[in-house]
Amino acid sequence: MKRSLELRSDIVLNLSSADLVLINDELLRPDYLLVPDETADKDDVLLECTMKNGQELDVTLAELSSAQYLGEGAYLLPQ
Repeated sequence: MKRSLELRSDIVLNLSSADLVLINDELLRPDYLLVPDETADKDDVLLECTMKNGQELDVTLAELSSAQYLGEGAYLLPQ
């Protein structure tokens, strides 16, 4: 099955080479990172992080697909 959402290649390249990500003003090391292939579904988790308060954050293909590029490797994810 071909995925229904297209993911910008620049966000995949930046994430796959990132040692740290900035989420809600917290600098975090990803616990899990998946580079999607053509079989990835919109609900597949591509990025998992543990926030400093212990809360786990999962980012799906759908969320990354709708991210707005801000420049210099920065993206704004929908809320």
